Amino acid sequence: MLWTAETGHVRFIPSSTPADRDNSPYDPHQALCRSVDLSAGPYPLGKRKIEMDQLLDDLPSRHHCNQLKDIFLSSFASLFHILHDPTFNQQYEDFERVPESVSPSWLALLYAIIGTSVMALGPSSGLLTDLSRKGLVADQIAELSERYRSAAFKCLQADNYLWQQNIATLQALIILIYSINHSHGQTWTLLGMAYHIALSLGCHIDPSEFGLDVIRCEERRRCWAGIMMLYMIQAMSLGRLGLDPSNASEGVQMPSDLNDSDLIADEYILPITFNRPSQMSYLLLKFRLYEIANEVSSIVRTSLRTASSLISTVDQRILNEQRIHLNILQGYSHQLMLLLHNHALRRSVVDSQQCRLSVSRVAHSARKILHIYTELFTKDEFSPFTWYLRGIGSFHAYHAAVSLIAALAERSWGLTHEEVLPMVKECAERFEALTETSIICNKALPVLRQML
Repeated sequence: MLWTAETGHVRFIPSSTPADRDNSPYDPHQALCRSVDLSAGPYPLGKRKIEMDQLLDDLPSRHHCNQLKDIFLSSFASLFHILHDPTFNQQYEDFERVPESVSPSWLALLYAIIGTSVMALGPSSGLLTDLSRKGLVADQIAELSERYRSAAFKCLQADNYLWQQNIATLQALIILIYSINHSHGQTWTLLGMAYHIALSLGCHIDPSEFGLDVIRCEERRRCWAGIMMLYMIQAMSLGRLGLDPSNASEGVQMPSDLNDSDLIADEYILPITFNRPSQMSYLLLKFRLYEIANEVSSIVRTSLRTASSLISTVDQRILNEQRIHLNILQGYSHQLMLLLHNHALRRSVVDSQQCRLSVSRVAHSARKILHIYTELFTKDEFSPFTWYLRGIGSFHAYHAAVSLIAALAERSWGLTHEEVLPMVKECAERFEALTETSIICNKALPVLRQML
């Protein structure tokens, strides 16, 4: 069951059978119920009293706050749709009317959102110069991101989040982790904490068990899916450390492939999903790609020669995904193909069938990645996602460029200098344009120039 305190904090209370209570002088079920409303928790320093005015001090002006909120919803939320936008917008309107009325956990969510949004700002944005006195764009973004993330944690601390939480607490942490991941920060410890907070809120159990309406059900499913996705990203970077967190799931369904407008408050039956893209489609498709990515990661990490049959199976799964994806998702699928077949090339016999297939896949996927990178860079419709280009998009392009040059330098494999070098030079020019705001481009550009 879910127990909600008068303060709005929520706690999941595991079911307790009569037999358990009869056989024990101590009833943990009752103890948990009583503890929800305690004014102090097991925090060594006790509660810290922080006035709401202090928590509001770090917010930008109302005009700037509105702009940053809208940037998040139009850009980051398109790729990582954790919130129910109409619910958040209504809460934001209430906040604008009476700022002191919101909970510290919701204010932490707002700070997490605007701290993420500043990553999308560029040299032409007046917001950066309005909000920061730093000279360089990269320094301005770093300063503002740190300022608002720190404010988010201050709000969480004021809400005593280590022992009392609600869904806004979890949403704030998930968005903070996603944001820090995209700015090359470390989130392992923070992710573990968010995971255990999700357990304490009962997000590992499908919310239909709790009799919640469709909006609250989907918010919980999105949070659980978001945490599982973040764990997949960590596993690809560091390997599988410890137990698989997905094993804790007790039948949690994936979020429904629906738009936010399809979800109605106080309705308890989900509408029928249609065979059309929705606001959730990107996250659901990316989830499938991450599952394949974990397989590729396991193959790449082994020092042994991988069976051709296994490479062929994973290769086919990636090809199936490529047929239905465009732009960022298709670029990611080609990155998986590069990882898989670069590994296969190092382990296969020269001029074998596997070797020739892998060379073909590497050359094709590398060229596709560079083409997609150019599309994302040059077309106005993708301007909200410049932050993606500065980070993982540029890393994929660098990997593609190096793979092409390596193939050309080794035996050419049917590639020509006239075909490859202009593509790599164009990639280097894109990197040069982004060096002011991209750590990856700053580091990769000298390497590419040296290789050219």
